[in-house]
Amino acid sequence: MKEKFINECSIIQQNCTYTAEAHHHMASASKNKAILFEVVPAVGAAISGTLAATGIAINYLLPITVLASSIAAVASILNPNKSHQEHLSAAKSFTALKHDARFLKDSLSEKLNDDAFVVAVENLHSRYSELLKASPPTNKKSFNNARKIIQDGIHEPDRDDAGNLL
Repeated sequence: MKEKFINECSIIQQNCTYTAEAHHHMASASKNKAILFEVVPAVGAAISGTLAATGIAINYLLPITVLASSIAAVASILNPNKSHQEHLSAAKSFTALKHDARFLKDSLSEKLNDDAFVVAVENLHSRYSELLKASPPTNKKSFNNARKIIQDGIHEPDRDDAGNLL
């Protein structure tokens, strides 16, 4: 019976690994959007506004100022920085849960009696389910990027030639 619960820990660990990596990818993409749509237009608007106010090529800079200000206004509504924070938080939460699942499976499974282990796995599963409900959705592109990164072995611990952990 214990083997089924150990397997459940492995499934939760793997799901958390993929989900955390996908959220990290989405957080990074949101941060890049924030820079592109918030910082760049704001700096452009400030520079062109200053140059226009001083009377340097005012007719040429006014459209640039309006465009940069409009992009910055739209970005403040879309709020990619908020998206970055939400996905980063989700990534960190799934990473922590992944480590809890690994610890429960690899270390505590032998120490706990069957009844205590079942309760611990049920609690882990409940935490995983609640985290899924509270996290923002990911997309196919982020998941596929996560899959490639994970299958390349980035999340595997380093081992020596004999297979021992370093």
